Amino acid sequence: MLNTQYCQIQHLKEKNAILLEWKQFCQGEDYRKPFRYGLELIKKHNITTWITDTTNGFENEEADTVWLLQEIMPQFIESSLEKILFIIADDSPLMCEILGQKEALVEHFEVALVEELS
Repeated sequence: MLNTQYCQIQHLKEKNAILLEWKQFCQGEDYRKPFRYGLELIKKHNITTWITDTTNGFENEEADTVWLLQEIMPQFIESSLEKILFIIADDSPLMCEILGQKEALVEHFEVALVEELS
């Protein structure tokens, strides 16, 4: 498990999933470190599901979005990942951003938006 002031990321063994829970805004290396850590867990355990809890999420800085799409997503696509879940409330101010991410990701993964993790 990785636990910082910005997020917590953990392996949910029973779901064969990675859960990334944002705590507060971050950028640069503080934003990128959890994704790198999660990618290592994916490779080590053949994880099939990535879950991002956006409850305390934030709009990404443009540089981090570009990094995510150009650096991490190609590695996710080549990995064992099959599904990406976003935990998000229907009235979240992040809904437009997450819907945009869903549109980009659905070509490669099963993508779902849920209000809570069951």
